[in-house]
Amino acid sequence: MAKQSLSVDEKIGKRNELKALSFIVFILFPTLSIAGVGSYGFVLWMFQVFGGVVAH
Repeated sequence: MAKQSLSVDEKIGKRNELKALSFIVFILFPTLSIAGVGSYGFVLWMFQVFGGVVAH
């Protein structure tokens, strides 16, 4: 099979996809994870402040 070269539009498209993937993996997912765990902890903390400590 002959190797086909990519056109300029395809190269730009691949570069944009790589930028989007990098943003999702290195910025979006860690930020959402930290926000999710932090908000869950905050909700539990507020529940304990107003409702008291839950018995085991």
